[in-house]
Amino acid sequence: MNQADCREVLIQRKNRIKPFPGKGTILFSSAGIFHEMIDAYLADGDRFRSTGDLMNAYASYWYALGWLDAGTILGLISSLDPGIQPDFSGGTRPDPDTIRMDEKATRYRSLLGMALESLDLAPERDASLFAAAEQFMAIARSCLNRGVSLDQESERAGALAAYSYGFAWLDAGVRFGLFRILKNRELFTI
Repeated sequence: MNQADCREVLIQRKNRIKPFPGKGTILFSSAGIFHEMIDAYLADGDRFRSTGDLMNAYASYWYALGWLDAGTILGLISSLDPGIQPDFSGGTRPDPDTIRMDEKATRYRSLLGMALESLDLAPERDASLFAAAEQFMAIARSCLNRGVSLDQESERAGALAAYSYGFAWLDAGVRFGLFRILKNRELFTI
């Protein structure tokens, strides 16, 4: 999905977000955090886009989609057609500067790898959120693997999308309390 399509899908799905938990509950405030992060990364993407920085806009939109899907799978928000298994390939290059794209994809790949190594599952094995923590970790690992495959196919835009999306799941998991940060705390929005 190219940058414009990614933005359009994000906006369509964002506009249909509804929090599930009742107003005034702890989970309602958690749902609000997901909505805030989606809005913030959409705004970041639009700011990048307005300056012609399509690569960072693309990464921001995918990051917002990761937060949206993470909140949906947790049941904190509802949205139209949760992606969960997005197709990162087939997108057009969001930036004609291939050297810059290569550097950005390599950097995001490294950040996602570091983030995966920096976390441990927070819930106890028998706790109800243990399976969610495992699923979030598995999705992030799957995104890293998909990004590496796309990198090897020289589909840098798709790789960048996969890394951004996967990192959002980890960041959302940290913020929701699914993970404990063991190191590199500065990587996470907490």
